[in-house]
Amino acid sequence: MKILVTGATGFIGRHLVPQLLEEHYDVRCLARQTSLKPDSFKDHVGWVLADLNDPASLAAVCDEIDLVIHLAGLTKATNAAEFFKTNVTGTENLLHVLTPDKKIILISSQAAIGPSATLQPLPETALPNPISAYGRSKLLAENHLIRAGQTINYTIIRPPIVYGPEDRESLAIFRLAKYRLNPIIGFRKAYVNLVYVADLIEFILLCLKNRRSDGEIFHINDGNDSGYTQNELVKKAAEKLETHPVPLYIPKFLLKTVAEFNTFISRLRGNSSMLNRDKYTELTARGWLLSSQKARTILNYQPRYDIDRGFELTVNWYRQKGWL
Repeated sequence: MKILVTGATGFIGRHLVPQLLEEHYDVRCLARQTSLKPDSFKDHVGWVLADLNDPASLAAVCDEIDLVIHLAGLTKATNAAEFFKTNVTGTENLLHVLTPDKKIILISSQAAIGPSATLQPLPETALPNPISAYGRSKLLAENHLIRAGQTINYTIIRPPIVYGPEDRESLAIFRLAKYRLNPIIGFRKAYVNLVYVADLIEFILLCLKNRRSDGEIFHINDGNDSGYTQNELVKKAAEKLETHPVPLYIPKFLLKTVAEFNTFISRLRGNSSMLNRDKYTELTARGWLLSSQKARTILNYQPRYDIDRGFELTVNWYRQKGWL
């Protein structure tokens, strides 16, 4: 089977592509001229210089493949238009050049369905309510796939926070633990789901191999639908780092003030900020919880890495690479 992977040079792609090669798939990776190709597989795949915002550059390569795993997406931007250009229009352009005999697996995001208002894990049938421009762009990308599903096979995967070796986004949690800081926002507990990157890769392969995934949306996590508080995450990271973090209580109004200021400055400078208005909204939502029951029932999804094992492997990798 010939597989095209978009976003192959990103965090998840760097784990997915070697696994596809190990299982003897013929892999093509979409890349831009400026993309830094990972040493682990740069000489073992076919590289396709193309841009999701240029449909003409996609047409030829899509004629030659059987399936697309669509990882590429923008997670940080200065405005909603940037998210929509890459996450929505880019996906739409890809769909336009796929013929009915192809399949596409979209790695979407928990942000597309939004947080749970009741603190109960959300099933795939829950009404989506994204609370950020990023989440709305991912939901629109999903909707394009669903409409195209009359002619093209698709599967949509909505992972929560994905962490593991090579991940820079979750590194902040471990650095907080290293420096003995445990920031607690507001006075009410908020919960999040996690999934270790190897479990996400395994689930992508399940969807690739099993036709029961066709036309379906799946939520996954590490097997703990009830999730974790930020306090629990930092404490678990500290346990692996053998530190003892001190609670640092941060009033929500202070965090919001910083977020609003950063949003204003980002627009002036034309660059993105780690803490902006949308990120504040996501950080202060209380229930980022997904039910993985459907994935377990239909595809026999059995995550192998709980938080204890996943954090241990992640800390070890960060230390080996000098990130911690």
